[in-house]
Amino acid sequence: MSGDAARVLLVAGAGGTGRTTLATALAARAAQSGRTLLVTLGRVVDPLVADGSGAFDHVHLNPVELLGQWWETLSSTVRAGRSGEDEAPSGFDPFVLEAPELTGLADAEHLLTLRAIRGHAQSGEYRTVVVDGPAFDAMVSLLTAPSSMAAHLERVWPRHVRLSGPTGRATGSLAGLLLVEPLAGLAEQLAAFVGDRSRLELVYALTGDGGRPARARQEIAALEVLGLRPAALVLNRLLEVDDRFALDLPHPAVQLVAAAVASQDDAREAAADLGEAIARPVLEVTEAEGPVRDAADAAALDWDAARILSGPAGPPAPVPEVRRSGGEGLDVRYEWALEMPLVDPATIGLGRVEEDLLVDAQGVRRRMRLPSVLRRCVVAGATYTEGELRVTFAPDPEVWPRA
Repeated sequence: MSGDAARVLLVAGAGGTGRTTLATALAARAAQSGRTLLVTLGRVVDPLVADGSGAFDHVHLNPVELLGQWWETLSSTVRAGRSGEDEAPSGFDPFVLEAPELTGLADAEHLLTLRAIRGHAQSGEYRTVVVDGPAFDAMVSLLTAPSSMAAHLERVWPRHVRLSGPTGRATGSLAGLLLVEPLAGLAEQLAAFVGDRSRLELVYALTGDGGRPARARQEIAALEVLGLRPAALVLNRLLEVDDRFALDLPHPAVQLVAAAVASQDDAREAAADLGEAIARPVLEVTEAEGPVRDAADAAALDWDAARILSGPAGPPAPVPEVRRSGGEGLDVRYEWALEMPLVDPATIGLGRVEEDLLVDAQGVRRRMRLPSVLRRCVVAGATYTEGELRVTFAPDPEVWPRA
């Protein structure tokens, strides 16, 4: 294999949409074109891939195990450096904790999970890495953890302050530094990894069940706020019904099937509208005729996975744009604009923290660094027009350069 990083496809969607089956099927198709790794996440391994029978490699990442391994390595290094000291460190000392004591530390688990995924992708061993992602809320936490961790650490303990603190014996502040500095560096690296759409892409799964398309629209709108536009939408587990079925019979079983077919027809229309709004293809996967018990059953699903694996990439997700809207000197006005066509404007809220703009919408929050010209401005207003959030900025007289 070449040393190039693999393409990472993260299968997302609400619980019950068949993410694991879809991820397994996608990995099986990808394996036909090159060595492929399927990554599953969580405390337990799904029986679908537990026997390792697929045409792809498989690794399961247990976040608690990752946390314990990382902590053991870090704390062992610190303890080795203290071995010649006569006194035990005083004050804040996280390294008194042993690895088995750590039963959960959410953001750290997310960082270590992403670090492991990135490590496999950059190993040079694989052409494609398919990740069976967690349910939507957990997936948002996973993908936003790096940028949130980096921003929070820099806010509460800026790097220039951390590195200018006391040196010598491991005092409380130095012990904190030995914990925070590796986390901050890792968070910054992983934020860049998550934000690289040329390497990490989402595949969003939904089904035709009642209410699923409406929920999918809300979740994809939240992803839009975070700058995470899926590479494709997959309408999964569709019933295949032909003209031999008389769906107008009064039998309860027939009526149940007829209702399901009507629901998935509505879902097709809703998914098509959704795909058009974000300029992404909508693929369909027919429900398997029998139970999907192993990787071979998943690989036999009938769908056009090539649209994801080798089809042309869609346009990139929108990024903020700055426009000058008129005026000169202290009367100049700038407009910061971000396209978010699916967002409910009633959910939008704005905030400002130093040089960053905070955008709340659809239940999520995104923190974005303002360009230099806007850092010397104050917010003068905001509108949501034609699917675009527009924030007006005016110069702050206290810091705006004079002519």
